[in-house]
Amino acid sequence: MSWIERAEAALRGQGSGGSETAAQPDADDVELLPGRRPTLFDAFGRRALLAPFLAGFFWAAAIFREGMHHPLEPIALALRLLAYALSVRCALLGLVLGKRLRVILQRERYKLVLTTEGLLLRTPLADYAVPKDDIVDVREPGAWQERGATRWADVYLIMRPSSGRTHLALPPVFDRTPGTLAERLMRWRGVVEPPAERPERVPADLPSKLFDAAAAGKAPEGVAAIPQGRGWMQRAPYATVLLGVALLEGYLRMPAAARGFLGAAAPGMALLCLIVAPAFWFLVTRRDVASRKGIALVLAPAELLLRTRSGTHRVAWSNVAKLQIAAKTVWTILQGTHASRVLVIMRKDDDPVQYSEAYLGVPAEVVAGLCEGYRKGVLP
Repeated sequence: MSWIERAEAALRGQGSGGSETAAQPDADDVELLPGRRPTLFDAFGRRALLAPFLAGFFWAAAIFREGMHHPLEPIALALRLLAYALSVRCALLGLVLGKRLRVILQRERYKLVLTTEGLLLRTPLADYAVPKDDIVDVREPGAWQERGATRWADVYLIMRPSSGRTHLALPPVFDRTPGTLAERLMRWRGVVEPPAERPERVPADLPSKLFDAAAAGKAPEGVAAIPQGRGWMQRAPYATVLLGVALLEGYLRMPAAARGFLGAAAPGMALLCLIVAPAFWFLVTRRDVASRKGIALVLAPAELLLRTRSGTHRVAWSNVAKLQIAAKTVWTILQGTHASRVLVIMRKDDDPVQYSEAYLGVPAEVVAGLCEGYRKGVLP
């Protein structure tokens, strides 16, 4: 019986011999982790719960101020801008909270089986059978001092490029905390050692050609292409757009005599905020994004490749000292206070290379784990 058949038997409640039993599968061979209820109201969940009350407060303040003055009075306009922003933030947080709630309600349909040869993940949508040799690292997001706390965070199984995917994300339903699940999986996987005999790693003759091949989906064996993400859209001038909405909406609600007194100043400012500023931002940003052809990074056996408008740049793994993920607290009108994360590649004889997670199509922990695999010779 193969390890996949033994794992499926464990999911059906059978022993390794295939007969129906009420007992757990053999502890030395198969370990079954059923879905359990994760926490919903961690720091993010509490913020999502508070968001509607904040939005309601600023809507009440804006309406009260407008009753004393008029819709385009500066303080009233600022309050309405914040009310719009908090309403949008409330909707965005609600979407994420809804996804979490769906996982909690379906937690009994999540199961994870660990065997000596691989693992089988069952989700409401599909089953994933992953051989142990395809897993090169296990990582959990966040700082080490946060990992013992009860919070919602996926655990990432970082895969070999030959497996056809960069990672597999496990929801936090299989252990008390994501940190304890990550530690359990690390012990199960064990230390991944590089091969005793490693072939010579030769840099590409034409890095731009290799980058273009990866962008076209024709990357050679042993090369991993990290897709570009859409997180850069979060940097759009949303505050300017919302200001334009508040200006236009307030202008239309004013009496005709007051609109005639203001003339074209308010509509012109609204047009600038709603159309001109976003269009200018999009054109400038699009030039930078288009040059990458949908690829953030290319990880080759000898080097890392990245592309900017000035060309394709290469970083040899032999010149990489270490990798880390730096985070700083920032505030935006739609997201509020949140962490902005950057993958930092420390070089031995040059300045570090920094790549914002907003431009990565996979979590920064996955990219860092793959880079470490190439740097240490575990990959390809």
